[in-house]
Amino acid sequence: MAYKVTDVTGMDFADMTAQQGMTLFDLWSPDCAPCRALAPILDDLANDFAGEVRICKADIAADTGLGERFAVRALPTLALYRDGAEVDRIIGFRSRADLTSWLERHL
Repeated sequence: MAYKVTDVTGMDFADMTAQQGMTLFDLWSPDCAPCRALAPILDDLANDFAGEVRICKADIAADTGLGERFAVRALPTLALYRDGAEVDRIIGFRSRADLTSWLERHL
């Protein structure tokens, strides 16, 4: 079974951050080339970390309030939450190996 990255809106985002366990949020925009390049990597990671980390993405161009609420200054921004609290954040494109290592450090 292939696991996918879940698209969320601002309202969903609040619900997802409050969930137990690990959730990785990709705050992105369709106009952002590094964001588009990161998408297939996140799809792969959704499979690699199935059952351990939920991966969601939110289009901050479509929901500008979300970018403001989470103090997004550059794209892509990856915010990692555990049990409802942000534990780490990465800004900018990263390789699959870098993101795998980053997630493994937080499990």
